Amino acid sequence: MFRQLHIKMTLINAAVTVFLFIILISGVCILLEFNSQSTTDYTLTKITKNVTQNNMVDLPPRNMRDNDSEEKRPSIFPMPHPSFFFIKTDAIGIIVHKSSDITVDNDTLSKLVQATVKSTKLRDDIEFATIPFSYLKTPLSNGGFLIVFDDQSEERTIFHTTVSYLILAGLFCTLLSFLASFFMAKHVIKPIQYATTQQKKFVANASHELRTPITIMQTNLDIMKGAPPGDTLDNNRKWLNNLQGETTRMTELINSLLFLARADANQQLLEKEYFSLDTVVESAVTAFELLAAEKEITLETKVHGQAITGLGDPARIKQVLTILIDNALRHTPPNGKITTNCYNTVDTSVINVIDTGEGIAEEDIAKIFDRFYQADSSRQRGGAGLGLSMAKWIIKRHKGTLKVFSKLGEGTTFTIKLPRNAI
Repeated sequence: MFRQLHIKMTLINAAVTVFLFIILISGVCILLEFNSQSTTDYTLTKITKNVTQNNMVDLPPRNMRDNDSEEKRPSIFPMPHPSFFFIKTDAIGIIVHKSSDITVDNDTLSKLVQATVKSTKLRDDIEFATIPFSYLKTPLSNGGFLIVFDDQSEERTIFHTTVSYLILAGLFCTLLSFLASFFMAKHVIKPIQYATTQQKKFVANASHELRTPITIMQTNLDIMKGAPPGDTLDNNRKWLNNLQGETTRMTELINSLLFLARADANQQLLEKEYFSLDTVVESAVTAFELLAAEKEITLETKVHGQAITGLGDPARIKQVLTILIDNALRHTPPNGKITTNCYNTVDTSVINVIDTGEGIAEEDIAKIFDRFYQADSSRQRGGAGLGLSMAKWIIKRHKGTLKVFSKLGEGTTFTIKLPRNAI
């Protein structure tokens, strides 16, 4: 799928480049043609006027024809060397006078003049003996004609050369565009491919996590269904407790999945308000006192300095602390200790959750915030590996940071830093 998308995006970008170059070349051709036509019309008219009104008998040398001090001829692009000449004929088309610097031989010139005289058009473009000409024909009082010609061979050569160069440049740029599009499309597709892979992985892991409690619940139900008739509630309490535990676990998992789904869709909103951060910390720790006592783990809270007040979503900050303390309890052995402290710096509020547990391997530290990742592959510690992903997202949305420092056998420290004006 991604290979086809890659090729399709590359071809579309290349096609757009080709289309733009076609427009560019067409525009340049139109401008060149317009420039040539306007210059030719201007010069033909001027020469006709000079010959008929000023009795000019010859044209100045070619190297002087551009130095017109009276007025500038209209021109967009530099033109080739002038190649104009004029002819005077009698009534039947016999040449009676001609200017110098004529670009064709006498025989070709006579045939050209005869063809022009016979034409009903006073202004036209013709091709004679494979040579392109533009002419302006003016009747004279003696019945003859004044015909001013422009041999456009050089102009056509320059035109065709320019277009050829433009086409070559277009082909070269199209090739560059194709290569650039190929690499750019690959770069653009990477995040899409990564997101799709993550989505598939997310669905697979979610399915696995949901399947486990369902299987356990089904097993317990089968056991209870197979119990002897009239069996007491006490005899089935173990299976009922298992059902309740798995139901709670599934509810937590579904809530976590919904949270992350809303977060991915930018629909997980924060309700910001000013609140006492130290109060939130103490409340989160208090909720785990009974569980910590059962596991013979010491919980300690330290608040340094005056009351810490900030702007943010207190419920979400408490959720982060709950996730961190819960993780610490799971990975701290009996007689261990978990310390939660908070304090202010100049521009940040800092919260540390420090445990004396087993620690995290160095190769796992970079992955623990990934969804469903669990350093304990046996999955016997509880949880689905979503908590730290949720915590990271919440802190990031508060414009803060969540970092972990840990070594195997030396415990773990999670550090939250929040801007004091945007907690």
